[in-house]
Amino acid sequence: MSVKVHYEDNLFFLHSILRTLESGLRLDIDPEYFKDKILEDIFFIDASLMRTFSALKDNGYLINRAAYLRSLRRTVRAFADFLLRLNAGELGVSDIFNAHQDRLASTLSAHQRVMREIDAMLDQLAPDEEASDVVSSQEYDFLLAGEAEDPDSEG
Repeated sequence: MSVKVHYEDNLFFLHSILRTLESGLRLDIDPEYFKDKILEDIFFIDASLMRTFSALKDNGYLINRAAYLRSLRRTVRAFADFLLRLNAGELGVSDIFNAHQDRLASTLSAHQRVMREIDAMLDQLAPDEEASDVVSSQEYDFLLAGEAEDPDSEG
């Protein structure tokens, strides 16, 4: 049985979690209360992005694949930037993650590799591949013009 994956919504939700996490780290919170939850969220985002990347990588015939890859790249970029800021100590309680520095560094490295792979995948797509799946605003206007006209009216 085939399962429909809602890539755009999933990526939007992951990006929202990331923004909330980053905002929370800028607050003057008690690190010992939140350290485990913050790490759990970081590694959840990591695993979810990697799972999404794997699904998109393996499904070359997916409709809107290029758009999903671009959304994934945006979210992966935001996550990698977050990890860089965390590592640089730019976020309020970054020092509490020193014990996890190696894992966070390898996570950052993996996401930088994913960005390069996404770029390569997007470069390989035919220039008109996505355009063929998109209906332009002019096409919508043309298609819907007949419905908007009153059938009883005369020109």
